[in-house]
Amino acid sequence: MAVSNKDVEVLSEAMFCYYFAMWKKRKQDKYDPSVWKGITTSAKLSSFTREMGISSMVKMVDSDPAFKSRLDKVSEFLEKNKNKWENALRSQMDALFSNSKVKLSGGKYYAMRADMVPAAYDPYKCYEEISKKVRGKLGFRGTIDKDKWNPSDVWIFTDKSKDFLTKFVQLYNNQLMKQPEYSVKMMEKLNNRIFLLFQKGLLFPISLKAPTGKAKIVFENDSTSEIQKVVRYDRVDFDHNNQDAKIKFSVDEVDKKTGRIEKRAYIKGSIKTKTVKSGGARLEIEAGGAARYGSMGTENYQWIIRKTDRSGIASLNKIRNKRSFGDLKRKYWTRTDGGEWLGRGGYVKEFKKNSKSFAEEIKPYTLELFKHINNTTWDSSRAEKSARTPEEAWLNKTHAGEVAVAMDDITRQIMKDTTTENLFNLAASQGFGAGVSKSQLEIRKKMAESVGKKLGEDEIKGIDVSNANKLWTSCFYLVIK
Repeated sequence: MAVSNKDVEVLSEAMFCYYFAMWKKRKQDKYDPSVWKGITTSAKLSSFTREMGISSMVKMVDSDPAFKSRLDKVSEFLEKNKNKWENALRSQMDALFSNSKVKLSGGKYYAMRADMVPAAYDPYKCYEEISKKVRGKLGFRGTIDKDKWNPSDVWIFTDKSKDFLTKFVQLYNNQLMKQPEYSVKMMEKLNNRIFLLFQKGLLFPISLKAPTGKAKIVFENDSTSEIQKVVRYDRVDFDHNNQDAKIKFSVDEVDKKTGRIEKRAYIKGSIKTKTVKSGGARLEIEAGGAARYGSMGTENYQWIIRKTDRSGIASLNKIRNKRSFGDLKRKYWTRTDGGEWLGRGGYVKEFKKNSKSFAEEIKPYTLELFKHINNTTWDSSRAEKSARTPEEAWLNKTHAGEVAVAMDDITRQIMKDTTTENLFNLAASQGFGAGVSKSQLEIRKKMAESVGKKLGEDEIKGIDVSNANKLWTSCFYLVIK
């Protein structure tokens, strides 16, 4: 029986909960993973959890429809590829239970997949209300994915954290209803409560990554950490062979106090435009197994780029203002001086009407974008072959080219870096904001000073940190990978 990617997602989360409960009850020596070959019904599952003494801890997993419908795949999931997941789960438990920052007490814990957290104490219910206010503030039509605030796959509660969050969610949402406008303090209050519960050993939001070796724990958005992630823009890849553009970047781990780089380029990644009509930009980490960090909608990154630095967008509009593109300007770009500076919406509409006609009219502009970045003419043959249709290759490459010019033509390196950092922060669930914040500017000053340099006046002239648009810092969570 084939185990699909969706099966792996559900089963890795659900089995983490069972393994956590068994390890917490110190029943791992009595556990034989082959037992799952005989657990094919809800009744047999309940019998197993009772025998192991973990029924109350995994109650929400036992009743999880997504897990129960996959009971017959658990054994294969654990044994596949020489017991890859069985070994990974044991390694995850070793990492979790041996970490000194994870304060597990002798009290009772309740583990569940994020999809199964009861509404009464579900922190995402607070996020949903805050997200609505953010959308209203920015004029966004679409939702902002909850994973951008907290991407945890599994939540582990105690009675105290359940009781606290039940009261907090109700009170918090009542307060939100009375406040007509969004304030960043709304999200900070929620984040602070969750982090405090973690510090007391009462709550554990956990994001699970596919195993690549011995498991380790990373604490994301830990306000007590002495390390800050600093992103550097490297270059843009806008080449012949595909339909996308890749904004290449590196991430350094920097000591907050000294500005010294502790780990240089510990992540090498790219922000890649999607090659589908629905659009968006996807962040992919190319180092360390090419793991994806998530995606962001067009509204999100349009806003981040425009509100951080518009010099690249101004360069894009200079191309559009060329006399030879007068007809395209009247058709597609009459409103691109504002928040919707990408032409994608109009392109998709026209593409749906007549894809061949659209491709022919847009080609000169697409070729101009390519020439602007690469100083050569685009050979579209490979991209056309890999696309669903040749015309769709032109649609996607046009969109990609606009993003490439808007980023690569930002005039100052510090602004390229911070714009890229703001994109990374949203995609990697670090925070949502635009502009240059005080902390972004200060850490770069310290980095320069740590190697006997200073940021030049030309670099920082005109940067007003008071204009930074910080919407939120993402919530604390543990990553087990």
